[in-house]
Amino acid sequence: MKNKLLKLLSDNKNAIIGEEKYIVAAVLIAMVVIEEEEYIVLEKRASQIRQGGEISFPGGKYDVADLTTETTARRETYEELGIDRDKIEILGKFGSLITPRGMLLDIYIGQLNIKNVKEMRFNTSEVEKLLFVPIKFFKENEPRIEKIEMKNIPMFSPSELKLPKRYGNSWTGYFRDVYFYNYQEEVIWGITAEIIYEFIQKYS
Repeated sequence: MKNKLLKLLSDNKNAIIGEEKYIVAAVLIAMVVIEEEEYIVLEKRASQIRQGGEISFPGGKYDVADLTTETTARRETYEELGIDRDKIEILGKFGSLITPRGMLLDIYIGQLNIKNVKEMRFNTSEVEKLLFVPIKFFKENEPRIEKIEMKNIPMFSPSELKLPKRYGNSWTGYFRDVYFYNYQEEVIWGITAEIIYEFIQKYS
């Protein structure tokens, strides 16, 4: 029994419990060096698509045809930014994040090997415009941090399940930090800003 349990633990040590229940997606922290200045490339989503007008990384949902979420990040970057596939260099996985809305998000870091921003021909059906934000901007500017309260709203009968009556009403979950950066009259916030903040803390 012990050997069986040890193998289970070894195989499962990096597993995310209940992973199959989450929507799986991937994004790329796309970095580019232009005239010796480091930038993160972000996109403003086209108004007609989901979360239109918001700032995000290139990325999207995992497709069954993708071999891995790294494949997803590369494919979505190619499709959205319109950059040649061979100029997208994935350096590695930065980490994973389970969002409050139930998405398992794999985050990769990559370098776009271009010499001029004109080498990008972004997909106008998905992207309104691109933002090239200097790394030094994030290093020199702390984000504004606000709080959001997450509530638990029961969709079951506590009495039927023999639970305390208090669970018949919504109850407070927890407060989470929401990050905001303002750059050239654009607001970079939410999950995107949270990932950037975490990345900058470790990259500085």
